[in-house]
Parts: sequence; structure tokens; C-alpha cells
Amino acid sequence: MRARTTRSRAAACTAVLLAGLVVDAAPAVADAPDDAGLEQTVEADEEVVAGDEVVVDGHVDVGPRFLDDEWTMLARDDREVPSVWRDPERTVLHLGDAAVLPAPDGPDYEFLGVEPGTSLHVVPQTQAPDVVWLGWNTQDPQVVDAIDRGASLRLDGLDGPGEVFVFLQEGVTGPPNVLWDSGEPLPQELWMEVNTHVHANWVFTEPGIYRLDVTMLAELQDGTSVEDASTLVFAVGEDTDPEEALAGAADDATPGGDGEASAETAASPAATPSEDTAAGATDAPEASAPSSDTGPGVLVWGAAAAGLVLLLLLVARAVRTRRARAAADHDAEDES
Repeated sequence: MRARTTRSRAAACTAVLLAGLVVDAAPAVADAPDDAGLEQTVEADEEVVAGDEVVVDGHVDVGPRFLDDEWTMLARDDREVPSVWRDPERTVLHLGDAAVLPAPDGPDYEFLGVEPGTSLHVVPQTQAPDVVWLGWNTQDPQVVDAIDRGASLRLDGLDGPGEVFVFLQEGVTGPPNVLWDSGEPLPQELWMEVNTHVHANWVFTEPGIYRLDVTMLAELQDGTSVEDASTLVFAVGEDTDPEEALAGAADDATPGGDGEASAETAASPAATPSEDTAAGATDAPEASAPSSDTGPGVLVWGAAAAGLVLLLLLVARAVRTRRARAAADHDAEDES
């Protein structure tokens, strides 16, 4: 477990140091906070699913929908009217300089594992100018009718340069309710009540590209269990290129991506010499046949094959000579 730094008690400073984080909010298992910014309605018939790649710096919620009767995790891009649902893996959430806040002092924030005043990259619980505002909702009408009490969003893995925390707060000085802490064992789940829209604080300790492997799962009213896995992609820091994050997501989605393609590429050329070597050992004349490739490797290979042919001829001649001598010695003994 990560070592925690003991800090002095200074709860009064929390609202100043993390003004973008501490707001009225509900615990993880309660209904959405009473905040006008959270009042929204999902009009499923008007909200299409887009397939393009985008960089988002505004309001977006992750949430479930049924696509062709399949439980599917999507990201609802609220920058347009009507809103558009997107593939999370093709949606980069960009945090620039406006998202940088100092770490607060006080024992309630020791879980962050950094010194007070350390620069953190924060998606705040309340909407802030020029900062992406990430939340979740379970408001799709078909989802509301289908799920029992709610759904869970599970953090399964993380790839990034630092640590990630997701937490809610009640009141201006209320203690943080930590939902996800990447420094603790995974997986970790947070609970989403049915028909709610909630935002939390998302904290990143270092700039860079983060990919959070997540699963959205629920139990339907008919007793069926459903789940869908996806990846949340973040470009954290003013100097982090969101296009690089998109390119990385595209590579991961390509068959053979994430190292598989390079392994196959390395294996394919190696297979050809191996097959040629076997053929040369069993059929030396073909191995020494002229080739249109006159590179150094081919010349060396041809010389080796020619040497093998010469060796075989010498061995054959030696065998024939030995047999002739043996036959002559045998005839001489018979005559005597």
C-alpha cells in the first residue's frame, strides 16, 4: 500500500485550496445532488450514437444504453443539442491548465498521497469554465425500465503515469467519500442509482495519457445480469497531445495491436529462413540455385549451400572409396 504523508489539521483551508472540488453533493449510493446543473432529461429517440473520434473539454456523462437490445456503455456528449452518444474509447477527455489545482491540507486528503500545495489535475464535481465535466447517468428510458435498483461502474485496470482518485463530497467542508483509488487493489466499484445524474471529483497526480479499463454492469428486473467493458481515455496536462491519445486508442483497437502486430511481424520473416534452411538441408541443389536477390544475406546463404554440396560429394566419394577397398580386401582373402 502507498505510504501516506501525515499532514496538519487545516479543514478550513480545504474550501480555498480545492474550491473547484468541494461542493454540495450526495454519497455514492444516494440520488443525484440537488444541483441545477444536474437536472437533465435523456431523450433517447432524438439522441443518436456517433462513430467519429473527438476530443471533449465540456460536459460528458458515461452511462448505459441498449443498442440493438445489447447493454452498451457509452459517453453522452452534452455539448450539442440534442446530445450525442459516443464510444468512450474514441472520446478523449482533455484536461488543460484550467484543470490544475493545489492539493489541500488536512488529514481528510491524506489518501491523495502528495504534499499539500502539490499541483493536481482535477475534473471538478461542479462544472468549471474550460474544464471537462465528467459524470455518469442512468437516465436512458429503456435502461430505467429495465434495471432493478441501479448499476455499477467498475474500475478494472489503469494505464498512466500517475494515480487516479474519484471521490464525492457533501457540503463545503464535508469529508471526501472515496469511490476509486488506483493505489488500492483492483477492481473497485462505484454504485449508480437508477434514473440519476451524478458528477464527482476526478483527480490525476501526473500529466500524461491515462486509459482506465472499466466495466458497466447491472442486474435487470427479469434477473438477467448484463455488463459491458470499455476504456475511458484522458489526455491530462496542457502539453499532452489529445491526438496521441486517440492514436493510441486506435492502435489498441486494431487486431494485433498492443504488441501483437510487432510480434507477428517479427515471427513472419523468421519463418521464411527456417523453412529455407530445412529445404537446403534436404535438397542441396535447389538451395544453391541462382536467386534474383543479390543482397549480402543471399550471397552468404548461397556460399553455405555450395559448401554443403561439396561436403556431401566428398563424403560420398570417401564412402565409395572405403567400400571399394573393403571389396578388394575381401576378394584377396578369397583368392588366398
